Amino acid sequence: MPDLGKTLSQARIARGYTLEDCERDTRISKRYLDALEREDWKIFPAPVYSRAFLRTYAQYLGLNPDQLTRIFQAQTEEPPAFAPLPEIRTTPASGNMNWLLAGGVVLFLGVAGIFLYFSSRGGPSGVSVQAPTTPAVTAEAQGGGPPPQLGRAVGPVTKGTVPNLKDVRVDEAIAALDQAGISYVVVETNTVSGQANTVVSQNPAPGTKASSATSVTLVVPRGS
Repeated sequence: MPDLGKTLSQARIARGYTLEDCERDTRISKRYLDALEREDWKIFPAPVYSRAFLRTYAQYLGLNPDQLTRIFQAQTEEPPAFAPLPEIRTTPASGNMNWLLAGGVVLFLGVAGIFLYFSSRGGPSGVSVQAPTTPAVTAEAQGGGPPPQLGRAVGPVTKGTVPNLKDVRVDEAIAALDQAGISYVVVETNTVSGQANTVVSQNPAPGTKASSATSVTLVVPRGS
């Protein structure tokens, strides 16, 4: 295969041209013409420039541009690169992972069952409620006349705000919390004194702005 750069250089010298003459006539920079004769392809911005300048320079020197272009391509084209085959890895045993997954499912179902059990006991918005029973006060026990009214009336209830439930009957307090859209827990205990089935204390305090995590605790004396 003929030497491409040497062919260009010999043709230019045989015609008595200098690189300055060729630059003036072809309007190709002398820097690129010299690179063609030295086969220094790194100087060109891209292969398309080197091929275009080579064809113009070959025609100017009276050479066959197609033949020189084929020589250029044979010298500059790189063999195609073959991508390596993907590495095949064996799948690790998943026995332990299956046991862990089964254990997680059992634990989740257990927690969900406990939550549903307490939710069903706590009413529509209560978390855990011991449903109090209001003792029947007969007219005969009071010596005749209507039975006495237990607890005080609940004041105005505002959605999302904890109402004042102290000294309110527990069933009316629960209804007020449902109206306010707040969860609750009723604690019946023998450690506090007061009227049975009537709220003696609450937490948080009245007027507190409730969030989705707020739960009002109602403390009620246990009836005899």
